[in-house]
Amino acid sequence: MSLQSAYREDLRELVAALDDHGIFRPGEREAWEEGIEEADDMSELMTTAEALHAAMVDREGVDEVVSEHTEERTQAFV
Repeated sequence: MSLQSAYREDLRELVAALDDHGIFRPGEREAWEEGIEEADDMSELMTTAEALHAAMVDREGVDEVVSEHTEERTQAFV
């Protein structure tokens, strides 16, 4: 799996986790998923991730979801 594929999959999983915790408003998950799929290179994926963070950072529950999401990945490398 390439770095780009792994990053794309990680973003998909984060979007799913945010949705599972009720962070998104109606239609937002689909919009973010579309943006992830349409990104042609690593730079566009990183820009999408930054935009996702900026859009969600002030919403209730986001910190917990992101912490859980990153904790799982961090432990995989330990």
